[in-house]
Amino acid sequence: MDLKLVHEAAMAYANDANAADRARLEFFEGLFAIQQEQADLVAAECGYEAPAAEDAGAWYWGGEAALVHAPISIDAASFSGFAAKVAAYMAEHAGFAEQAAAALAAYDWEAFCQKADLSLAGRDPMAFLEDFLVRIDEFDVPAELPANVAALVVRAALRPYLQVAQEAVMAALGDEVNRRAGDAPVACPVCGTPAGASIVHDGGAQGASAREQFCSSCGCQWPYERIRCGVCGQKNQGHLHYFHIEGDSAHRLQKCDDCGQYERVVFQSDIKTAPCMDVEDVVMARLDHVALDPRFRVEKEA
Repeated sequence: MDLKLVHEAAMAYANDANAADRARLEFFEGLFAIQQEQADLVAAECGYEAPAAEDAGAWYWGGEAALVHAPISIDAASFSGFAAKVAAYMAEHAGFAEQAAAALAAYDWEAFCQKADLSLAGRDPMAFLEDFLVRIDEFDVPAELPANVAALVVRAALRPYLQVAQEAVMAALGDEVNRRAGDAPVACPVCGTPAGASIVHDGGAQGASAREQFCSSCGCQWPYERIRCGVCGQKNQGHLHYFHIEGDSAHRLQKCDDCGQYERVVFQSDIKTAPCMDVEDVVMARLDHVALDPRFRVEKEA
C-alpha cells in the first residue's frame, strides 16, 4: 500500500475528528506501516509467481478467485513471526481490556502455525479464518482472549502475503479488467473475499462516475458497474437505495432490496483528499453501526 497516501488521507480526516477517531486513525496507520514492511520483505524473499495473463483473464471473467488456481505458499516461520508482531502492536495500541491485551501478547503463534492449515490460507483466506473460528478450542486460545480479537490478528497478519499476490495478479491482468462491461466479478478476483467497500470516482483516469470494488483482505481494487449491487450483483436501479449519516454525503450505504444486504460506498467528489481505500475502510466502519440499527433492518426487509 502507498504509505504516503495513507498518511495524507488519515491526516485529512484527523483534522476534523474527535479524539477517539484520531486515535483510531493513528492506530491503523501504524498497523498499515508494519503490514507494508512485511509485504516488502515477503516480496523480496519469496515473492509470488504471477499466472499467465490468459489464465488470469479466464479466471477473472469466470468469477473464480486467482488464488484457488495459483495459491500462495506461506512459510510458517515467517507467518508466526509476523503474527506475533501484529499481536504485540495490537496489545499495546488497540485499547483492548487489560486481560485480553495480556493474553494476546502472550499467545504462542508458533504453536498456532503447527496446527493451522496455511495451505488453506494461501488459496482461500476467508475459509481459513472461518476454520480457525470453528476450531478455535483446538488452537489453545485462552478464555481471556476473545475469538474475534484473535481472528483480527490472523486476518491482519495475512494481509502482506495476500497483497503481494494481488499486485502480481492484477499486473498480469493489465487492461483485461476493462475489456467487457456488465461482467465484473462481485467478490475479489484475487482472494475471493466479498468486497469490503467500493468507490465512485470523480471522472479523471477512471472515467465519469466510474466505480471500483475494494477488498480489505488483500487490498485489490477492480472496475465495477456504477448501477449494481456490490453484494449480489443485481442491476435493477429501482432496487438500490443510498443512505448516509447527516452531514456526511461522501460515505453512504448502498442497500439492495433483492439480497437484503448493504455495501459501504465512498464518493470521491465529496471527500477532501485523494482517495485511499484502506483509510476509507477505517472511516466507514461507523456505517456498519448504522446498518445494525433495527430501524435500518426493518426498512431493508420491508
